[in-house]
Amino acid sequence: MSRAIQHLSETPLALEPIPTPWLEWIARNLLRGVAEPDLVAGMMESGFSQDSALAAVRDIAASPILAGATPMARRLRNIEAMLDVRLSLANQRPEAPTVDRRHGLGADDFHALYYARNQPVVITDAFAPFAPYSQWTFDTLRDRFGDEMVELQANRKTEPVYEVFLKGHTLKMRFAEFIDRVQAGGESNEFYLTANDRLFENPAFAALLDDIRPFPPYFTQEPYDGRQFLWMGAKGCVSPLHRDRLNVFMIQVRGRKRVLLIDSTSTHVMYNFESFFSEVDAEDPDFDRFPDFGQARILDVTLEAGEALFIPANWWHHVRALKPSLNLTLTNFVFPNDFEAIFDRGLALG
Repeated sequence: MSRAIQHLSETPLALEPIPTPWLEWIARNLLRGVAEPDLVAGMMESGFSQDSALAAVRDIAASPILAGATPMARRLRNIEAMLDVRLSLANQRPEAPTVDRRHGLGADDFHALYYARNQPVVITDAFAPFAPYSQWTFDTLRDRFGDEMVELQANRKTEPVYEVFLKGHTLKMRFAEFIDRVQAGGESNEFYLTANDRLFENPAFAALLDDIRPFPPYFTQEPYDGRQFLWMGAKGCVSPLHRDRLNVFMIQVRGRKRVLLIDSTSTHVMYNFESFFSEVDAEDPDFDRFPDFGQARILDVTLEAGEALFIPANWWHHVRALKPSLNLTLTNFVFPNDFEAIFDRGLALG
């Protein structure tokens, strides 16, 4: 917008109240560096009088609260500009981005080539030798634990951001009943056992937790500390586009999954909504609503049973089960992986 601001009426007029969402909109855009005339013009196009719009913009612009936030906003815009440079350079490469697939990758090479470089990789021989979890099937788990009660994510269609607002979207049922639903053959995102359900913290599943030792070679063999998680769901189960604040190793024990990965340098075009989730449907993005998402380079990975995907800290990922799936995720790397503490410290300082 470039419409010029006209002079205020010489006769004082009663100013209409400005709803809070519009006041927030003004503050956000002032912090983004949008000029006063453009803000007023935008409000006038939405039905506000020129006098009311200009008064609201100038009141917020003069606020000491806005003055305190302005240096942080400038710092953020500078960081985003640097990320834009990275994206521009990446998009100059004509080839489609891919993820390496490695067999027999030693711990030193894994750390040097992928972990320390914040780069994903598929490990095609993910199972630790003779690890009991490599023998898990839906049938054997039903036989061992079928009568135990489990808590899982349910009624997921009733909430667009179901992975963020978990309250009211959990259900308890017998493990055997849940496995039967998973194996039924239909495509469904309604019932999903996820990391948030913390199955391994249920004493009834202690024997299952024992099965995951020994860990693959990139991991500590120390006693369990809540850094291992089990996932189980039918074909069609989805984890929407999000990022994790630490490195994650996702083992495909049974089934097949499709993972869409986006480099952490694209964070500023991800339309982060709540927590660490995006508003964008990575499989069917609405570019009218989310035009900047078109700058992101998406890596498309299919994970087969017996393979694992290393998801680096802060890489965005969308996950869909292509078959009934059973997964382990591990975060107990032998290498430093305490990046959540960095985020917590940054939020406290902010």
